[in-house]
Amino acid sequence: MKKLAILAIVSAAILSACQKQGSDAAAPKTDSVASAPASDSSLVLRPTAEQVAQAKRVGNKHCPVSGEKLGGMGAPVPVIYKGELVELCCAGCVKDFENDPEGMLAKAKADTVLGE
Repeated sequence: MKKLAILAIVSAAILSACQKQGSDAAAPKTDSVASAPASDSSLVLRPTAEQVAQAKRVGNKHCPVSGEKLGGMGAPVPVIYKGELVELCCAGCVKDFENDPEGMLAKAKADTVLGE
């Protein structure tokens, strides 16, 4: 029973961290970074379906921000950096990705290498 309670508390803490940031990240971006085409040097936080189709999929299995398995919190949230599509576990992780896109891209790529 204690293990179940601890698991519930830890899960709630992880979810609340992503959801707390999600309120900021869920607001539509109006700056050029969010709506720019997915070129090699751009960061696209809200890519269109066309941009997602054109980007090179990294294929990460976990969110590079939180470490959560993709799909555990709903549909993964796509972002594009340097023409490469990285998937995040939730909208709350977008802001952290934006703060360190190079590091997050490296983590996502490492996840695909280690996960295979």
